Amino acid sequence: MKDLKELQGALADVSTQMRSLHETIGDQAWTEEQRSKWDDLKSKHDHVRSQIAREEELRSIDQKFVEDTDEREDRGEETDGELRTENLFDMFMRKGVQEMNAEQRAALKELRAQGGDTDSKGGYTVPTEMLNKVHESMKAYGGIASIAEIMNTSTGALIEWPTIDGTAIEGELLGENATATEQDETFGTENVGAKKISSKIIRISNELLLDSGIDMQSLLARRIAQRIGRTEARLLIKGTGAGSPLQPKGIEASTTAGATGKTTLKLVTEDINALVHSVDPAYRGSPKAALAFNDATLQIMEDMSDLNGRPLWLPEIAGVAPSTILNRRYVVDQGIDDIGVGKKFMFFGDWSAFIIRRVNYMVLKRLVERYAEYDQTGFLAFHRFDCVLEDTAAIKHLLGK
Repeated sequence: MKDLKELQGALADVSTQMRSLHETIGDQAWTEEQRSKWDDLKSKHDHVRSQIAREEELRSIDQKFVEDTDEREDRGEETDGELRTENLFDMFMRKGVQEMNAEQRAALKELRAQGGDTDSKGGYTVPTEMLNKVHESMKAYGGIASIAEIMNTSTGALIEWPTIDGTAIEGELLGENATATEQDETFGTENVGAKKISSKIIRISNELLLDSGIDMQSLLARRIAQRIGRTEARLLIKGTGAGSPLQPKGIEASTTAGATGKTTLKLVTEDINALVHSVDPAYRGSPKAALAFNDATLQIMEDMSDLNGRPLWLPEIAGVAPSTILNRRYVVDQGIDDIGVGKKFMFFGDWSAFIIRRVNYMVLKRLVERYAEYDQTGFLAFHRFDCVLEDTAAIKHLLGK
């Protein structure tokens, strides 16, 4: 059986062959023989890619075991007198404040005070290491967040953010000794706050909590990231900017239609091309210009061709070229709708214009008595974020007919 390095090499080789075939044929119409060769290569590509996914999953499990072992050894080397933040928080999660001595309680109280938010009273600010683990895991749930502009702030104070259509204003041609005229910029304003979402209560058995061999911070970080990550990703797309509680104004509500599908419940090449060209060329050339859609839409496009039979999708060559649709890079975000009537199922533009604001700390509360009859402890995490599209001309959506 091939190891991971050999599989990655095989995938790169197949991807290179596919791209080479695509470039060799160019704009000519594809023959049945050429299409058959492409289909064979794609089938091989999909098979190797699935093998790599399985191998990477196994390696991830092995790596986690090693990291957990190292962390347990590190904890074993520390003395009782050390009041490191991670140790304090670990003790808080496992046993609660009542098991701490006066010095440890004072240090934990100081940790809570760092939050600076009266709503977090009774909870404790998550340490930086655990917060980083949460944010890293959250990447799996929001493809758009991976290419948008992330703005981290220490507090959730309201920010009045100016918005504008960057294509609406021009300068002027002046003759010699002529006076320049005036034209004020017409800005819109969006309030960027810090919308609060919770993980909902996560129940953990007390047997598991008291098992010193379990990395509680990693366990909770994964569960928090799954719940909060999916919620944030959905609201970044579906947030209406209205409602009670007030939702963030997501990308659906912030963008205008760049194109409408030509046929009902079906995607054609002309639709994608129309969407791309609805965005000004100044934005199309940005390093963060990309298409965005969900995995079901990607699956459809991987098998699509243009009028000459040329495949729309080209595979990634690691470290050389990303996967593309119509030679445009893309991200997959499961919060985006499937193709459907009246659905905004694809976006394109310069994603550096989409600002995601995240507050730099997360609060975790420990609920003991609530689930005492089950011999369980509940944990509840709070995360605050918001978003704004600062240039309304930068990103457009494709609307299902």
